Amino acid sequence: MPIFKKAKQKDVPLPEPESAVKQLDKRVGYDSYRDFYTLKNYWKTVDRNKKFAAGLFMDRYLKARPENQAKYAKLKNLTNITPESADPGFEAVSAQYLKVFDDVITTVEEQPSDASPACDRLIAVGKMHRTKVSGMKFDDFQQLEDPFLYMIGEILQDRFNEKAENLFRKFFQFCLKYILEGFNS
Repeated sequence: MPIFKKAKQKDVPLPEPESAVKQLDKRVGYDSYRDFYTLKNYWKTVDRNKKFAAGLFMDRYLKARPENQAKYAKLKNLTNITPESADPGFEAVSAQYLKVFDDVITTVEEQPSDASPACDRLIAVGKMHRTKVSGMKFDDFQQLEDPFLYMIGEILQDRFNEKAENLFRKFFQFCLKYILEGFNS
């Protein structure tokens, strides 16, 4: 009998195969889990550069809408905003925005067939903005889409193609829908 030959086990039941395709909650807005999986992999690059990404996002947003800077107590006295701003208030506010997107991706990844926890998180964000940010209008959230996509494009660079843009646009619209639901409730 050879030394390295595996002994055959008789009558050992084979393990049940796991379901090959994960089901994704339709509320997320993707046709398949594969699309969400691709988005999640793109997001890993953003997460590795989160401080710079958050700065890019908030810088682009405030340059497009300078009147909105006054709505944030931590940003009221800030001048000369750049993506690399070392101001603790700027870093905190920009990190909070990115954390919402990160939390939603993580929550959906943990339970892809039920996006209710992610929807609840987004609704809570909308409610919080309604009560804590004076003078905020519902369409202010939509104005975040272009800075969000710009930030994704700058971080992904040559990996940012039409597919990536469409995936992140759908993701943003999913987030926007439930944030507005919370804001308007």
